Amino acid sequence: MKKSYLLSLVSLIVLPTLAYAGSYAPLADFSAVSKNPQCRLTTMQESFLNNWTPPAQFFMVPPYPNAVLASAMPSGNAQIHGQAYQTIPSAVLLTPDPPEKILEFYKRSLGASWFQAEDIGMIYLYRLPRPVASGAALTQQLMSKPGSIPNIAIDTELSPCDQAIGRGARTRITVVSPPR
Repeated sequence: MKKSYLLSLVSLIVLPTLAYAGSYAPLADFSAVSKNPQCRLTTMQESFLNNWTPPAQFFMVPPYPNAVLASAMPSGNAQIHGQAYQTIPSAVLLTPDPPEKILEFYKRSLGASWFQAEDIGMIYLYRLPRPVASGAALTQQLMSKPGSIPNIAIDTELSPCDQAIGRGARTRITVVSPPR
């Protein structure tokens, strides 16, 4: 009886970890918000992750080391509440680290071919042949051709649900990048 209980406990801990061991980043813990009706969007993100989790080398951008994966989308189509949407390869990471530390990591990791801009309270790192004139111009390009410009958006406007699943998260990192 005791041995069986221990085996079950190990299975509960190890098997979910093995299922996502090759994931782009560790998964967020959705248990803190699963019963909260105000966190419907967050639980929808969890259902997307249950259907598809990006493999470790999926993006041309490394995951931030102190972050958890809160959402991800492959390229394709998604049905959300009966509406069809075109999706682009993206991942949303949450971290307790401040934007300055995240910028330092990505600038060191990605090199000089990535530029920085700010717009609408967000910091963007993006890859184009040359920098754009302003953050507003970058936002316009990102919105007019979604998914065509590899970028990382760093944002500190988190919901309480994001903070709960991201273990005290205070920064959201959205990676939009063609898969490797």
